[in-house]
Amino acid sequence: MHTEIVFSLCLFNEVDIAPFLRDLKREHPEIECRMSSSQGTLQIVLRSDHPLDAVALTFEEKFPTYVFHEKTIEEAVHLALIGAKKTLGLAESCTGGALAARLTALPDASYYLRGSIVAYSNAWKERFLLVSPQTLTKHGAVSRETVEEMIQGIFSQTDVDYAIGVSGIAGPSGGTPQTPVGTICIGIGRRGERSDIGLIHAEKDRARAIDRAVQTSLCALWRRIVHNTPTFT
Repeated sequence: MHTEIVFSLCLFNEVDIAPFLRDLKREHPEIECRMSSSQGTLQIVLRSDHPLDAVALTFEEKFPTYVFHEKTIEEAVHLALIGAKKTLGLAESCTGGALAARLTALPDASYYLRGSIVAYSNAWKERFLLVSPQTLTKHGAVSRETVEEMIQGIFSQTDVDYAIGVSGIAGPSGGTPQTPVGTICIGIGRRGERSDIGLIHAEKDRARAIDRAVQTSLCALWRRIVHNTPTFT
């Protein structure tokens, strides 16, 4: 009788895990392994005629803060927030509401998602997220400083427990030598604690860059909720 285990790894690509899977196959040649990837998330299916509990534990031990068992990262975030009875607010720029759309596609998102402010222009960042004009002038819209103020703007005007801030250049135009197309700044905030903020360099294709920003944001949020682990800092 076949045994099958399905799990996912967030923030990994196939090339990252290929050596580990090769070693696993050498040690357990009876195991069939299938892998698919999507924007920094891997889904792995292990199948064998023998029990797979020990192999699954090996994965958990090797990647302790990256393994989740839901089909998608938004489902993992959804269940984590509901289980923890915590709330979330979003400050979106280049993603244009795509983060909120991914979460609200799931029923019962209203248990935790309070809303999203899509502040696409600098004027709206200043007005609705309280980002300082001096910060925008000195550091630019795609910067750790601006994303930090976007997050704090959410916290100052709402009672949410967690916040995501994201600002970037999805392209195909708008890049500079210092901030090329595909540069996206993502921040994960938990009320009363230091924000976890960093830059990623996504594909220059607009749709793929937005998808990468959403996927990375949700992965980083899940790790912060479930494992209290920063992704960028």
